[in-house]
Amino acid sequence: MNNFKTYLLNEDRAFLGQKVNKILTAAQDIESDMEHMGSRQIIRLCDDIVNQIRKILHNQWSPSQRKHLIPLQKIAVAIKKTIEDKGNLRELIPSAIEELELVSSKLGTKNKESNILDQAAELEGEDVAQKDMEITPKDQDNADSTSLTNSGAGV
Repeated sequence: MNNFKTYLLNEDRAFLGQKVNKILTAAQDIESDMEHMGSRQIIRLCDDIVNQIRKILHNQWSPSQRKHLIPLQKIAVAIKKTIEDKGNLRELIPSAIEELELVSSKLGTKNKESNILDQAAELEGEDVAQKDMEITPKDQDNADSTSLTNSGAGV
């Protein structure tokens, strides 16, 4: 019985971590593309992040996970207040990302970007063999269907 309870608590934590990582990834995407976006688009995307946080906050969580919800609520309030006051979201997003990374690390989950950086660090310094650079042959089915569509286009 105790093992099952531990399983449920860990599952809840992993689920919350997964939700936080989705928000973190969205915020990092906004930050990386921010230079090429207009203010309306940034506001719309930040509103989407606030709505995702609201969905998380309105779910039912165990008491041990509720402490992780407080920073999420603060992030959502700060973003929404900045939008309503017509403040500078370009300055707020990096600090929101830092807070989301902190929550994610407390939950013990890694986001997509940190996984990629970890894999790159592991590969750093390794020699690359010639077989790693060889071109793989195309799938025979794809080659046949491509030739059929190309031959029928001229008719």
